[in-house]
Amino acid sequence: MPHVNSRIRRYLLKEQFRPSFIGIFLNPFYFARKAIFENIKFYSENINGITLDIGCGSKPYENLFITEKYIGIDIEISGHNNTNAPVDVYYDGITIPFSNSYFDSIVCFEVLEHVFNPDNFLKEANRVLKPGGSAIFTVPFIWDEHEQPFDYARYSSFGLKHLFEKSGFTVVNSKKYLSDLRLLSLLMNAYIYKVIRKLIPQKISYLLILPLTAINNIFGHLFYLFPKNKDLYLGNIFQLKK
Repeated sequence: MPHVNSRIRRYLLKEQFRPSFIGIFLNPFYFARKAIFENIKFYSENINGITLDIGCGSKPYENLFITEKYIGIDIEISGHNNTNAPVDVYYDGITIPFSNSYFDSIVCFEVLEHVFNPDNFLKEANRVLKPGGSAIFTVPFIWDEHEQPFDYARYSSFGLKHLFEKSGFTVVNSKKYLSDLRLLSLLMNAYIYKVIRKLIPQKISYLLILPLTAINNIFGHLFYLFPKNKDLYLGNIFQLKK
């Protein structure tokens, strides 16, 4: 039975961050997670060698990359539970505990909005990256406050470009993801999820959440037919070089 439970947990974790078709019915944030996953996968070939995952959590995208070594760091006190997460090194959120130019690559997914001092954070990331090394960052633009109270900022594409270049990175490529009407379905699901979870905090709340959000996910696919609006979108992905 423990083995079965472990397999179920692994499956649900996969559907949370890398949703398949079944995720339409299991994941209220299906469109967000799918967009983030597909864009990380698109740029994944640029990540290799000794790689640092900053704010790694459960390392949901680790096997997208072919690396020599994959090291995940995180902070102990944050807005999410790291109790069973495969974090390799906990750090103070200020100084990355590795020497200059240690890593060939860096990845950082949906973390920058939780950093109170982005200038220091990015300069530290740049410091531990080798000259010529690659980095991938994803950062939300339109999303609700989450992992409270550790949610500090939202950045436009222009703001991110400024921050990265100011910290010593060169922007190689950037892309805005989920810039069509599926975003509206996603935001409706976020509303449903938060409201019902506050009214019914137990797991039984999912008996209401999942059917309602599944309907939104299904109809959301029809919205893909409408034109995109590149000024209104979920988030940004940046490919960087040092």
